[in-house]
Amino acid sequence: MNEPAHLAGLYNGKEPIRSDRETFLPPLPVDMAQQYLTELNEGLDSLPQLTQVPDGHHLRVFLWLRDAIDAFRQSSLPSLGKELHVNVHESLFPSDVLPKEEEKPDYGLDTASMKVFGAWWRATTSPEERSKWAVFDLHHYMAWGDQCSGAVEGFPAGRYACSDLEAKAEVLGQCSTWSQVYRNALEDECGAGLRLASAEFSAGTHHSIRHGCNDVATLETMLVSQVDAARGADVELFWWSYKMPYGGAFRNAWSLKHLLYLLGVLPKPDEALFHCGDHVPPLGEPRDGSL
Repeated sequence: MNEPAHLAGLYNGKEPIRSDRETFLPPLPVDMAQQYLTELNEGLDSLPQLTQVPDGHHLRVFLWLRDAIDAFRQSSLPSLGKELHVNVHESLFPSDVLPKEEEKPDYGLDTASMKVFGAWWRATTSPEERSKWAVFDLHHYMAWGDQCSGAVEGFPAGRYACSDLEAKAEVLGQCSTWSQVYRNALEDECGAGLRLASAEFSAGTHHSIRHGCNDVATLETMLVSQVDAARGADVELFWWSYKMPYGGAFRNAWSLKHLLYLLGVLPKPDEALFHCGDHVPPLGEPRDGSL
């Protein structure tokens, strides 16, 4: 179940994404929305420590996901040992529906959306399901936030320069704590024992390839810091793509195969079979140059 909460999201109305038009995600009918909210938040008035799911267009995505989860639940797949990874993304929520929190230095350490997701996950799955086949998955690119990015030229494009070992270690040490923040926020809502994943990450240090670090030392540090932090928080990770041979300059930080080659783990790079401008003869084309 990949990214319905991202592809149908509201994107918070922030520049430069989707600020020029209304969301294409319509709200649920009023009666349906109220009925669903009642189900999600039942019994929570006496439990102020738990978050309540707010009203909004996001309920349409939540309801769709709930029905998909129930279809999986009713199938034979759980008994066969299959898992359901349910991916969501913070861009589902406009900022005005989220719980108010003390402001954090980077968007990745802001737990407001995590709390709402946790409240929905608590109401949608049982503790036993969350410990076995229901895996909650929140994608996270650590370097997308201003406070966690690194750039070849350093500040102001990034918080650290690729060559500044001290600043790089400080920033990555702070920002890799996201995994534990993520687990704490979900456990506060759902209790211990739930399975968590972040099934899309990379070694990219900047949202723009023109600024991002491409040296092997920085890429290795990005990889190791995220993996170590996730392992400590018991968060399952999944790399963006094992290979992307036509990715050009993106390969170093985004192709796991190419990065492992650069690190000396694999013997061959992530190379393309064809190159721009190559002519690939179709079946039946004469080989004598008569065309």
